[in-house]
Amino acid sequence: MARSQKYDVEAILDAAAEACREHWRDTTITHVAQAAGAPTGSIYHRFASRDALLGALWVRSIRRFHDGLLVASKIDDPRESLAALARHVPRFCRDNPADAKAMSLYRRTDLIELVPGSMRDDVATVNDAIDVALRDVVRRRYGRLTDRRVRLALLATRQGPYGLIRPLVGDAIPADYDAICVASAEGILALGD
Repeated sequence: MARSQKYDVEAILDAAAEACREHWRDTTITHVAQAAGAPTGSIYHRFASRDALLGALWVRSIRRFHDGLLVASKIDDPRESLAALARHVPRFCRDNPADAKAMSLYRRTDLIELVPGSMRDDVATVNDAIDVALRDVVRRRYGRLTDRRVRLALLATRQGPYGLIRPLVGDAIPADYDAICVASAEGILALGD
């Protein structure tokens, strides 16, 4: 009979998220092991390095973030869909502070170079589904898809809202940031009209 895993991957990632909330980029394997109540060897048994562990946490957090973006992208009215995409950023970060902190650990382009080769494709393609969904909303919003409109929508719904709340990640994010992010997005999207 196979021995059950006392410290499974999800439990280790949960402990990494907890450690990351406290130590952010200074998080070590020792911090994660302490949060998990596990020996460091159990962490290294599943993750070859600190970057592999924190990279896996980053990917999991981004995927959780994308779940809400994908739901928002399916709203029939494209203007409301784009507003919901912008609003999702502060709401997700407010409701999921550990994931929000983990998402700020790396830039995707930098992380690709740090993780083991087996993880690079996951990191490189993590945004693919949401990028396709955003292009669909842009097409519905403007009637015609152009590179400029896609860039404006990306800025309006992800980069702008995240830039507004990133300094607050780890602290309480005021509820009025939802409306601030939507107002900013609407102003940017109007440039595509």
